[in-house]
Amino acid sequence: MERRKPALTPENYIRAIISLSRRYSSTSSFPGNHYFDIAEWLRQDRHLLNSKKLEEDSTLFASKSEQPYDLVVVYDCGERKWNVQQYRQEQHNNFSATSSVSSEHLGQVVFIRGFISPSWVSVLGSKYNIDPEFFRRHMDFLSTNEGRHSYSFPSLASSSNNIFRLCVSTILHRDDFGGQNLKLQRSEQLTELEKYKIHQLGSNKVCCGDSLVREYATVCASFSVIEQWISIYIAKTNRGWAVIVWMDHGRPLEQSPRGPWTNHIDAKAIPLPVLQHHPKMAFRTTSSHPSTNANNTAEFPQSTTLLPLQYDSLIALVDLARRVPQDPLSICIPLFAHAAFSEVQFLNLMESRIQIQIDQIVAEHPADALGTLQYFTNILNRHAQQLKDSARALCKLVEQNGQGSNGAKTESLTTKNAMASGHSTRLPSETEMTGIFSSPRSDGTYTPKGIMEDYDQLYVRCMDLSKMCTQGINLAMNKATIDESRKAIEQSSRVKRLTLLATLFIPLSFTSSLLGMNIDLLGQNAVKFWWFFVLCVPITLVAYSFYLWDIQFLKRCWDVVALGET
Repeated sequence: MERRKPALTPENYIRAIISLSRRYSSTSSFPGNHYFDIAEWLRQDRHLLNSKKLEEDSTLFASKSEQPYDLVVVYDCGERKWNVQQYRQEQHNNFSATSSVSSEHLGQVVFIRGFISPSWVSVLGSKYNIDPEFFRRHMDFLSTNEGRHSYSFPSLASSSNNIFRLCVSTILHRDDFGGQNLKLQRSEQLTELEKYKIHQLGSNKVCCGDSLVREYATVCASFSVIEQWISIYIAKTNRGWAVIVWMDHGRPLEQSPRGPWTNHIDAKAIPLPVLQHHPKMAFRTTSSHPSTNANNTAEFPQSTTLLPLQYDSLIALVDLARRVPQDPLSICIPLFAHAAFSEVQFLNLMESRIQIQIDQIVAEHPADALGTLQYFTNILNRHAQQLKDSARALCKLVEQNGQGSNGAKTESLTTKNAMASGHSTRLPSETEMTGIFSSPRSDGTYTPKGIMEDYDQLYVRCMDLSKMCTQGINLAMNKATIDESRKAIEQSSRVKRLTLLATLFIPLSFTSSLLGMNIDLLGQNAVKFWWFFVLCVPITLVAYSFYLWDIQFLKRCWDVVALGET
């Protein structure tokens, strides 16, 4: 009989990470230097290693907010119904006691909403046997020094095929973000963002459930953009599969650590919602089950924070309810689609701002257009790399699930099983609506083929906008060169006039100086006035002849005279 591997306990999970961080190149072929920072962070919660200071550690990552908050939301995906469970910060032991996937369900989706404590990392990692690289990559802000880890990031793409990352952009709108000096604002915000990553995220000031921000950019005087991550890990269990979705979107941003966006939130900036479209979406309904009061009362409500609270309804709305229980790829498609829709809105905003800058260059060449377009280019290049990584992750996901080859067979089997077992989703009204209205085509937005095409198009469009910025920069530089040439021509004309004046006045000055010397001139002790003209006129003519001196012109004149004589 085969021996079962002993269950991985939360304590052993943490000790494994710490042990790896202590491996050095002098003693091991696989040194774990890149786990230094996360190991130090885990050791802050000392009760994980049987420390005696339990009271101090229990409040280390505790939130100061008195409002109840569901930190982890779990969906059990079954053919007949979906179950949803919520866990708060202090309920990690209750979460650990439950089974990973129940016998009645085939899969599980675990949403992590915001920052979590080391206790939750140990429980989640040990329960689903998660590669610690998943937590380390999502918490890359713990180390801001690239050289600390021997420049090992990013690593090989094939080294972590089950770890994926999406970037979701939230657009802030206000009539005026405090003046027109955008260059100074961007410089100050960059400094504040670095301080935020070092002094806030890299310390123990962040609490369970707090929202995190990865990048922040001021596009113009009216719009700014917040970038946040969604990390995905697909784990296989004894009875099925589990998808771990760790979101930067937790509590409202105004209740989370402060950053450069805080001033805009205090100034009543409005977050634009992430608008999504589904064929005949108007005929379908959604409903939420966990409480959404926290998002309703937020001064800065974000659309992405509602995903964990309405995910089962979203799955039913986009006609994935039949495939999801046996296919982890289908459970991830709405996440990829949501990030893609947010990217569409971001690129639409960037395109309009770039066109405005180019129009201003054509009209008058403002002084800050060159710097603004360069700023846009850096942002677009970062988004292009993110889109490329997301498309690569989706391709890996499709390959792992065999969706490209036997996806249709899997769907037909799922449909057959659902009909045989009298399958119905938990929202019968939505199921009835799904049957009344035709389902989307196989290449629609919420299919593997459709979403892969969408990401390819977004990448191409992002690169086109980057090239558009480059063209604008070249246009600005060419126009600046033309302006400089025009100024040089005007300056040359002024120098020509000055040279002509100098040609006339230098002989006069020379004559005056000559006559003003205290010497006898032509044997006379007193110089007559007419001597000035006698000397000045021939000297002026000689100087002017040198001004007009042109050897080629004189040669041509000599040739003409010689030709006339012959």
